[in-house]
Amino acid sequence: MQTNFFNGLNTVIHSPRRLGKSAVIKHLFHQLENERLVETIYVDLYASQNMQDLIQMLAEIVLKKFHQKNFIAGLQQILKGLSPTVSFDRNGTPSFILQINAQQYQTSLEQIFGYLEQQNKKVLVAFDEFQEVATYPDKAEAILRTHIQNLSNVKFIFSGSLGAKRPFYQGAEVIVLDKIDREVYKQFIITTFENQKKSITPEAADYLLDFSDVYTYYTQLICNQCFSQKDKLLTVDMAQQIAANYLESRKFDYENIINLMTENQRKLTIALAKEGAVLKPNAMEFLSKHKLSGASSVNQALKVLLEKQIFFQSTEGIKVYDVFFRRYLEQYF
Repeated sequence: MQTNFFNGLNTVIHSPRRLGKSAVIKHLFHQLENERLVETIYVDLYASQNMQDLIQMLAEIVLKKFHQKNFIAGLQQILKGLSPTVSFDRNGTPSFILQINAQQYQTSLEQIFGYLEQQNKKVLVAFDEFQEVATYPDKAEAILRTHIQNLSNVKFIFSGSLGAKRPFYQGAEVIVLDKIDREVYKQFIITTFENQKKSITPEAADYLLDFSDVYTYYTQLICNQCFSQKDKLLTVDMAQQIAANYLESRKFDYENIINLMTENQRKLTIALAKEGAVLKPNAMEFLSKHKLSGASSVNQALKVLLEKQIFFQSTEGIKVYDVFFRRYLEQYF
């Protein structure tokens, strides 16, 4: 990503969620900020629902970055003519709400990107969870592309968990983030324990990697649970008990997810969790093995659960997205 940026290229970083894309971007930004050669802007779009949300988020971060001490002046400079509503909290901290229509999207982006383009330093903007833009009701990708392709001082990282083959990404360098090599990760876990005057057996490290399916987020979470124990040595039996205790602590959350499903969705989710990954969930062998209803009902449930990101499509087949939810279903059903 750093090489792409200094070569004047935009970057697409693509992988399923929870593999560490955000952490990689933030690590890069930390390095660049320390060198004081680049201005960095990080925008998390996960909670955004439309183009107005994106513009509001971007404007807020740009103002905080460049106009923390002169907020109103910055607002007038960056969003002139758009009349944002300004308010102050009890501590006197200002905030604003931008109410714009579709015709003003172009103007808003032109002003924000134009402001960044005029900075003395180069600017790197990361849009995290960029797959959300594809769900906006407006033609967001086309609007963004119109402005982005004309910028020279500003480059972008588009990070997301959906396919990187969309026309929007043409001309950008694509990085597919995969799981960390298992043996490398195992040695890292063992070494990290040793550096803190603790020990973990190789068998326990292997179990934790199996339990987390070597997904960075889940591996770090369960390793943290293990590391916080008072014992100086972590054995595989202890790791298994800690993992079981963690699943038990999440039981209420996972049961709520299950209770919101239809019967067909619930049966399909449990079946997929027990299989790990399924290439053809509507195949007769799979339906028969797990006593599922007909292929059409399974296809309908599958479509909904993919849209809700309970499932995701991997190279191995369709999987339950949340690894620990998958482990819970394996253990309790």
